[in-house]
Order: sequence, then structure tokens, then C-alpha cells
Amino acid sequence: MTILTLDIGGSEIKAAHYQTDGSCSKTLPNQKTAVSAQDNHIGTQIAQICREEQTHTALQGVAISSAGVIDPYRGTVLHAGPSIPGYSGTALKQTIENQCGLPCSVENDVNAMALGEAWLGAAQNSSSALCLTLGTGLGGAILLEGKLWRGANYAAGEIGVCPLGDGRRLEQAASTTALLATYAERRGEHIDGKTLFQRLRTGDADAAYALDHMLGALTDGLLPAIHLLAPETLLIGGGIAAQHDLIEPRIRAQLAEKLPAQHFMPKNIRCASLGNRAGMIGALRWFLDSRPTRPQ
Repeated sequence: MTILTLDIGGSEIKAAHYQTDGSCSKTLPNQKTAVSAQDNHIGTQIAQICREEQTHTALQGVAISSAGVIDPYRGTVLHAGPSIPGYSGTALKQTIENQCGLPCSVENDVNAMALGEAWLGAAQNSSSALCLTLGTGLGGAILLEGKLWRGANYAAGEIGVCPLGDGRRLEQAASTTALLATYAERRGEHIDGKTLFQRLRTGDADAAYALDHMLGALTDGLLPAIHLLAPETLLIGGGIAAQHDLIEPRIRAQLAEKLPAQHFMPKNIRCASLGNRAGMIGALRWFLDSRPTRPQ
């Protein structure tokens, strides 16, 4: 049973063929997301990808992970930020089912990451987990008793938009964007995340300061969520997760200083292990759990 999985972001779309055990049988080249300054053509783009794959592969369904607030039952984008203009209201599930004749499921990208990590990654066997993705912004997802808690309006876990006392949002202080901005302020040099961590490993004090400063903002912002949810696992995703040996002990040490007692500390503090496959694997998991039927 081959499922076409797609991970839709503001800059690119990843796609692959997956089997029901979570194994990848084919990876497709990434495509630049069809977005302009005024609108997008994502529905047309993903339908075209699907039809192309149908010409040589017997697909049994399409599983989509997407940026934005998603109604996972109707497969519709309820709300999207400015990175994808005109995306709110896009009926992804209906588009694929009408144009390609295949059952389709759609899930929010951070929720999909959480589902993927709970199934085959670093959150396996966790009764509860608070999952974060650090990138351009800060996303979140909540797993309770092994299931996603989506909230009444499907927007649960959006920790990045929580307000700070200075009028900013948490993601403006706790994200890869914020990390690199702090380094640039101290050194007068703009670098990417890969270069920053390379320098940190060679003893760059400014890189160490920038990371500790960003994680300080993150752990400050996590305190209310940790006290409210008491998650067994705190999971950190995004590109930064590859630096797990630098990230995990720093977060644990900062939380130990800020929590009133060890009793409140999450049992597990882990970086995500599935990398950029997590969203597609989680999209597949939601497809299998929801079992959308072939449109008539």
C-alpha cells in the first residue's frame, strides 16, 4: 500500500512515497512552493504532483502535512500566516479527492511532527508530550495519552504566539531567527544556523551566548505550559534538533534553575529524531488513523 505524502511549507514542498509501516520507498525532489507576494497556487501544485505520480505508481492515498491551522477532518486550511498569502480557506482534501480520485488526509505540520515522533521517533511510549519546532518561528503540539490535543478550534499548542511582557510574541525571542539575530548583534556578522553551531563547537563565546540567550527565552516561555500540562516528555524539533548534545543538557539545566522543584521537571527532554521526515511520517500516521475513504 503506497501513500503519497507531502509536507507543505512556505518555501518548499517535500514529497515521498511511504508504506504503511512508516518506511519510505521513494523520495521526490523538493519543489519551491507556488507562492507569490499576493496569492498561492498550492492546491493546483499538489494535485499536479499527485497526478504525475499516478502515471507510474498505484497510489492508495495522499497524506498531507501543512503549515497553518488545519481542520483535520475536513482537510481545510482555517488560518495561515503571511508567509502563504491567500492560503486560509484552501480545501486541500477536497481538491485532491476531486482531481485525483484518491482518499486524502491533511494535518498541521507541527501536529504531524508530534504524531511521527510519537509513532517512530523520540516520543515513543510517552504518555504525554509537549512538542516544539524551532525555525523561522516557534510551533507547538500537545500529545495527551498518546493522542493529539487539538483544541476546540484546532489551534491548541500554538505556543509561539504567546505574548511576552515587552509586547513581543514568544517566537520573536525563542526561535532560530532570534538565535541568529542575537549572534549578528554581538558580532556584526550574519551567518546561518549550521555555521553558528560549527563555531560554537570550536569555542566561539558569542555563539554560546546566543544559544543560551535564546534557550533562556524559550525555557521562560515553557514554564506555564509545563506547570499546566506536566508533560512526561518535552520534545524539541526543527533543524536545531540535530544538535541534541548541545540542546538537551542546556534546556534541562535552565529548567532546573527555574522550576520550583525537581518534581516538576519533565521526565524526558529530547530532541526529535526523525529530522525533516517527521512531518511526512506523522501525516501518514494521521491518514492511517483517520482512514479516509476513496471518494465516490
